[in-house]
Amino acid sequence: MNKRYLVFDLDGTLVDSLPGIAEGLNRALANMGLPTHSPAAVRGMIGRGARNLCASALGYADASLAPERELEVLHTHFRREYPDTWRSGTFIYRGITEMLTRLVSVGAHLAVLSNKPHDVTLPMVQELFRPIPFSPILGYTGDFPRKPAPDALHHIARTWAIDPSELTLVGDSLYDARTAENAGCHCILVTWGYANIRDIHNWGAPTCGTVEELRRLTVGC
Repeated sequence: MNKRYLVFDLDGTLVDSLPGIAEGLNRALANMGLPTHSPAAVRGMIGRGARNLCASALGYADASLAPERELEVLHTHFRREYPDTWRSGTFIYRGITEMLTRLVSVGAHLAVLSNKPHDVTLPMVQELFRPIPFSPILGYTGDFPRKPAPDALHHIARTWAIDPSELTLVGDSLYDARTAENAGCHCILVTWGYANIRDIHNWGAPTCGTVEELRRLTVGC
């Protein structure tokens, strides 16, 4: 596993964004007069992008199954609310900044790849991780399909002029694991995020239960 080229998922991997997502989603639902959800319920909806988040909030497993008009209205409300709520409801996991700083000091190349809309992903990473030279920072724009499609990871590999097999994707979900598999790159899964821990362990990739374990696995010391 090459430790010099690391791509990080955002939600549930670098940051706990659940409070801000839940607040933004519940504001959007309330605007439509719909029932809201507990943070625990919203936790299981995170990871597949804003439209699928909204579909889950409406009770549908996938955006393709939700009534288009209702989904679009909720999605619009959420996209309006979330740029405000993420700032008070997103927290860097303890030890992450120090680990990233150490990776930079040993010459690692770092990128962020999220299914979160790019117009939120970019300012979030730039504001929360100001000293860390992530490049590129990719949220969902429509230029590439969402994870677990491999296209965005292949784009990052081309940007760094390396083969995808030299990349390692660090994430917290099976969506990340499948993305790495589809792209032909390595994967590290963390268990402090939003996925089922049993599923994470059963996948078979290296797993980390603490940021300290991730630091040892990536930095090596």
